[in-house]
Amino acid sequence: MTLKNQKKFAVLWLVIGIVMWVVFSAIGEESFQGGLLSGMGSAFIVVGAIRLVRVRRLEKNPEKAADYETALKDERVVYVANKARSMTFTVSVYAQLAAGLIAIFAFDQQLLGQALCFLTCFQCLLFTVLYRVYNKKY
Repeated sequence: MTLKNQKKFAVLWLVIGIVMWVVFSAIGEESFQGGLLSGMGSAFIVVGAIRLVRVRRLEKNPEKAADYETALKDERVVYVANKARSMTFTVSVYAQLAAGLIAIFAFDQQLLGQALCFLTCFQCLLFTVLYRVYNKKY
């Protein structure tokens, strides 16, 4: 991801965080979810600010920015990142499925369990479709 895109995402994190913090802090004292979500908004603000500071520091030093851009395009870095994404997807699919089945059978939460199982099936279907699309020989 280029520095320009990282700057956009940092600003997006900040905006989402500020909106969440303002909206949910107004109802935060009355409900647990409001306080939780306003805290999450604060965390988004911090994440966006840290990312924005990092991008600004790289923009001020063109030599470091060039090294950073080169490192992002390195084959090994790309391979390791793709491997990590793949393993994260696999673990999250199995964790979602387990959570859905536990919600259904252990806690008798049919709707939650069905939603988690549906999400798992949707992710697997999407993976299969995208795998076939990207694996086509042109």
